[in-house]
Amino acid sequence: MIVWSGWGILALVFAMLGAMVGTLAGLAVGVVAEPTNFGTALGLAAAAVAIWFVGRRLNRPKPGFDERTGERVMLGGRHKLFFVPMQYWGPAVGALAVLAGVLAI
Repeated sequence: MIVWSGWGILALVFAMLGAMVGTLAGLAVGVVAEPTNFGTALGLAAAAVAIWFVGRRLNRPKPGFDERTGERVMLGGRHKLFFVPMQYWGPAVGALAVLAGVLAI
């Protein structure tokens, strides 16, 4: 079961698309047909960067106003995957990219 809130599912989508596009690009340029190649590592690295920046953008606090109390409040930070804010999945996917690169050697 996948648990997410807001647009947090995009972290998983970006990682899967990055891995697939990278693998297919690696196979297209003639890299040895293995489950992991340098294309996979590059695709995951690109996905990690995208996850970090999109997550930071989506989860940045936005000023708001609480009409009941009359106070200014900061809203935001609702985009999570498995209860972890989206931008923090970027380094995790980056670690997978490093692992894929090492396995491709």
